[in-house]
Amino acid sequence: MIKPRVLICDDEMLIRLWLGEHLAEAGYNTETVENGKELLAAFSREPADLVLLDLRLPGETGLELLPKLKAMDATLPVIMMSAYGEVETAVAAVRAGAFHFLEKPIALPELALLLEQALETRRLRSDVDRYRETNSWQFADVALVGRSPALRRIAETIARVGSKGSAVNILIRGESGTGKDVVARAIHARGPRRSQPFISVNCTAMPEHLVESELFGHEAGAYTDAKEAKKGLFELADRGTLFLDEIGDMPRALQAKLLQVLETHRFRRIGGVRDIEVDVHVITATNRDLEAAQKAGEFREDLFYRLNVLPIVMPPLRDRPEDIQPLATHFGGVLARELGQPTRELAPEVARAFDRYAWPGNARELRNVLERILLIEDDTLVRLEHLPPTIAGIAPTRPNALVLPAEGLDLDQTERELIVQAMARAGGNKTAAARLLGLTRDTMRYRLEKFGIQ
Repeated sequence: MIKPRVLICDDEMLIRLWLGEHLAEAGYNTETVENGKELLAAFSREPADLVLLDLRLPGETGLELLPKLKAMDATLPVIMMSAYGEVETAVAAVRAGAFHFLEKPIALPELALLLEQALETRRLRSDVDRYRETNSWQFADVALVGRSPALRRIAETIARVGSKGSAVNILIRGESGTGKDVVARAIHARGPRRSQPFISVNCTAMPEHLVESELFGHEAGAYTDAKEAKKGLFELADRGTLFLDEIGDMPRALQAKLLQVLETHRFRRIGGVRDIEVDVHVITATNRDLEAAQKAGEFREDLFYRLNVLPIVMPPLRDRPEDIQPLATHFGGVLARELGQPTRELAPEVARAFDRYAWPGNARELRNVLERILLIEDDTLVRLEHLPPTIAGIAPTRPNALVLPAEGLDLDQTERELIVQAMARAGGNKTAAARLLGLTRDTMRYRLEKFGIQ
């Protein structure tokens, strides 16, 4: 096993020797230098995995050396060391890109913990770079991000549909926030209509009395406020793609007209006397159970079958935990560019908290959490204390918290019962059940075998 290389830069010889000796005993490959010139030379000769850097040095200060080290290796964790009373300067160093700072005299347990966290963050950064390279499918300017088998199948479907050049009706189903709109835009971007309009409309967002006018347009004088003719979205999307999001909420009165347009490619504006012919690829999406809506008389069965020629199901994020880290990396980069900020990495404990959380709001919730952190927090790293308590796992004390009975309990039996309940709540999904109990999937599999649970 290769030992992590740590460079120690301090102008006090006793501190250098003390740190070098203790870190070597802890399993690190160390080298000590006394000034910035020697530090840069040592790093150029053999790059390090981590640098311990004193703030006050002869010649260039630690704060002046920090950007030079980062220019040589942007992922390099640098832990600043400061004397008592220099905390404000040390905090400025962290904001400038240092991983953390230690106040002298240095406590070895604190140093050991920081070294472990810094090196794990560096490894995570390497994983993140691999995610960027291998865990997304690019369809023109639309990225489908993730590495789960389910997402891979969706990407393959999009590629096949695009290569066929077909305008088949597609119905994308999934919970709110799973990214159904991204799939729709990817289908358009991959197909032969990519240079034509892509128009998206949320059927829930439009007032019911205006839906028909928005979709099909109206002639001047068609009703009181119609002072001039207006093209509807079907006309504006001619030769392109019209994405009808939340199609399950379309008023039933309009469903018959939509069905007719899908079958004939013709319609009339409100108040019109002539047919308008259009060539539109219609993609729809819904988070509703359309089969139940049919039984309740809220959605036409014939329209459902017309829309559902090619179904695509976008699973919730809790069922594809492999996609959480790639999505967090992707959103972090996009939001940083939008806000004009440097990209921030996730601390290892944040990544673990993200993996444990069920994400009821799916990818949209993940993006919103990261956006709030980037707007409010100034730290160069996303840390556990920046997260909402529900995600960080810092739950308030509950009045019904588990209390050990006076007569005691059978721990194995209690553990078995909790596992059975978790599997039932997760619908038999081992990954989701493991997340409910704070276990890894492998640990859950071991426990299931241990207790003979099917």
